[in-house]
Amino acid sequence: MLVGKIRNLSYSIGETVILDKISAELPEGACVAIVGANGAGKSTLLSLLAGELTPTAGGVDWIGKRPAITYFKQEQVHEGDVDWELTETALYRSKWNVPKRATYASASGGERMKMRLSAALTSKSDVILLDEPTNHLDSESLDELVRAINEGEATYLIVSHDRHFIDRTADFVYEIEHRKLTVYEGNYSAYREQKEMQREIQEKHFIQQQRKIEMVEGQIAQLGEWSEKAHRESTKKGGAKEYWRMKAKKKDVQIRSKRTRLEAELEKDRIERPEDELVVEFDVKGKRKKGHRVLELKEVGKAFNGRKLFSNVSFTVQAGERIALVGANGSGKSTLFRMMMGQEDFDGELWLTKGMSIGYMSQAVLDLPEDVTLADYFDAETFEEQGLIRIQLTNLGFNEKHWQLPLGELSQGERVKVKLMQFIREGTDVLLLDEPTNHLDLPSREQLEKTLSTFPGTLLFASHDRYFTERMADGILIFDKESVQKLPLTLKEWEERKDEPQEATTGEERMRVETELQAVLGKLSMVRPGTKEYAELDRTFNELNRKLRELR
Repeated sequence: MLVGKIRNLSYSIGETVILDKISAELPEGACVAIVGANGAGKSTLLSLLAGELTPTAGGVDWIGKRPAITYFKQEQVHEGDVDWELTETALYRSKWNVPKRATYASASGGERMKMRLSAALTSKSDVILLDEPTNHLDSESLDELVRAINEGEATYLIVSHDRHFIDRTADFVYEIEHRKLTVYEGNYSAYREQKEMQREIQEKHFIQQQRKIEMVEGQIAQLGEWSEKAHRESTKKGGAKEYWRMKAKKKDVQIRSKRTRLEAELEKDRIERPEDELVVEFDVKGKRKKGHRVLELKEVGKAFNGRKLFSNVSFTVQAGERIALVGANGSGKSTLFRMMMGQEDFDGELWLTKGMSIGYMSQAVLDLPEDVTLADYFDAETFEEQGLIRIQLTNLGFNEKHWQLPLGELSQGERVKVKLMQFIREGTDVLLLDEPTNHLDLPSREQLEKTLSTFPGTLLFASHDRYFTERMADGILIFDKESVQKLPLTLKEWEERKDEPQEATTGEERMRVETELQAVLGKLSMVRPGTKEYAELDRTFNELNRKLRELR
């Protein structure tokens, strides 16, 4: 059953085409995720479906009478015609910690968003359009949103950059790219798999077609040589002029026939080469061997104005580890990063390997010189180096129009990419990334993951992007109950095990400490006593022994 169809819909602003003859079915009761780069036309499509914009051509054909439509927008100053005291709406507000007496005018931006989202989900509309509904939602509120959508009877069309959310809700993914719309069945992971498979098939067919073109062109070239010879022979005195004339004519006909068939085939079914995937790779100058400590905390504590964030925190980070900082807002994740950078005081000991270069990217990315252009910021001494920088920046999504823009005029997402490029150029050994996917659209988030996958150094990051965290981290730092605990688990593994009895968690930690202890023993056996390295290893050995005794 369908609720409607998008039929050859186009939309332009002046001479700029936003959507070009897109078509898709709208399955009744389904959840459709609309994805694409910033500016691709996702929100525009929602506005067209809502009837707020008029298509330049084509349109939306609703099945039967026009359905009741609710449109939740990212930003909205006015509250609209909403009864905030409706039982179901009030219930959602309560679940999402919106004060019962808060009015729309007095509410914060996040509270307003939750109020409008509550009203949208309880509207009883046939079609519900949601533009970035996961903004400002914590994990519990997000779970409630997922439940509401999965149990709802409406048809949902959702624009979101939250890939984990799309994985949990979407029946279809509509991708808007280069003004066109492509339909994929399944959730986000299924869409990425299908798209990659289609790319591989297109690449294979392109290569096959190019081989055929090469073969036909070779045949035409051979016939051309024979034709030229026949034409030459037909002009010589005496001999069989007529024979050569007829032979030349026959070859010319064959050439025209092959050329015509090839051109007709290409006009009907020309296969374009898939666009090359953009690649940005790290080249870390340090290239330190894995197993060396890069960071160690001993009985570290931090408090603000008498409020304790955490205390008695001790853990070690080895070179090459990829650690996700996991915890609620305000639990101390960003504070720990600033402590590592020497920007915060604290109690206890925090040790960093000397000579290790650290790249720190804060959430706001405020440490870039705003009046310096992109071209000047990445200036290079040689033409060759400058060319490489330009290629890398292009692969990160920058183009010619960006070169002379001051960094202060770049978007937050573009500033994140500038910092990433800076780390690449500097050959950074350790990256500290605080919410690196903030302000990035889906293609940019995927590019960030591909880029970081080439990073051979040590990575510590805090992110609310569940999809990013699951793909990038092989260990976690849990910020909870005024404590920080390091676990050799992925986020998914920890969530599956955190409800187990405490004995199981203690056993995991004991095994980890025993493993580290054995590694240190092995290194001690290869180092000469009396050296600085031996003293550091011996100190670590004693500390691990102490931890093991406590766990036992």
